[in-house]
Amino acid sequence: MASHGRRSIPEPAGDELDLGFKAAIGFYLGIIVAGLATVAGIVADASMAAILATAPSTVTAVLVLTLIFGDQLRGLPERIGRSRSRRLGCYLPAVAFASMLVVPAFVPLEYSARLTTVTIAFTALTAAVAVGVARMGRNRYVAAVTADEPTATWSWQNARFHDGVWDILTTVGALLLVAGGLVGIYTGGTTGIWFLLYGGFWLFMQWSETNGWFEADGWDGSKRWGASDLRAHEAGIVLDRAYQRKLVPWDAIDDVRLTDDELVVERSRWLDIRCDRSVIDDPEGVLEGIQRARERAEHSRTAVFAD
Repeated sequence: MASHGRRSIPEPAGDELDLGFKAAIGFYLGIIVAGLATVAGIVADASMAAILATAPSTVTAVLVLTLIFGDQLRGLPERIGRSRSRRLGCYLPAVAFASMLVVPAFVPLEYSARLTTVTIAFTALTAAVAVGVARMGRNRYVAAVTADEPTATWSWQNARFHDGVWDILTTVGALLLVAGGLVGIYTGGTTGIWFLLYGGFWLFMQWSETNGWFEADGWDGSKRWGASDLRAHEAGIVLDRAYQRKLVPWDAIDDVRLTDDELVVERSRWLDIRCDRSVIDDPEGVLEGIQRARERAEHSRTAVFAD
């Protein structure tokens, strides 16, 4: 399939904010405001009791205000999710909190255990909430630009993660975890139990799939560990997992081809999407559906240029 020219995806009109995103952005903003207020209180040498009493109420107040007036932010999740640079912008407050650790080296400000502890805590907390906000924004953007019916839907089991080299690396890594866990338990460390369980889990998953332990019980290949759904839309190909959606637009795809073992989506940048053919019910039909979606996108692009 030949490569198509670049095609920009129109920015969707934002719908009314759902309660989930309102709560997420409200909590995110509340953490930022509370963090700034807490740092300011420490710098002003306020009592720790007052600081601890103020932070939760600040988060709650900002959250409530966002829930009440959040509709004024209509379209915000779609704008955040539109590009990687905007999603990375969600992490700037965490970077700002982290930078406070080095501020005393350049300004006349005393290091203190309280300032260091609070800064680290709010850096980690803000970054964790930013992950959720960025992911929710991308999910809503993808949903907005892929409201059309998909021309093809198939299960994706990453073929790259099931070749011989990957199997060997996975097995060796799991064995090292098990060995490290046994050593940790022998030396009296409680963390060794977690290494042992984690390594044993991956050994079980690897060997069960390699030896087909579940096939006798009707184990379906499309349900294998790490399987996700892919859909072909006019805007591009959507990777749909239970917790996130990702859109690969057509202008980022050079070619789609079917081999004896894989359905390969060649990307202009990053890694190709390699789908294990054995878990796709109708590989030829899926390829035809992908071609129809891309042709429909090209027709829409031509119509826009004609207008």
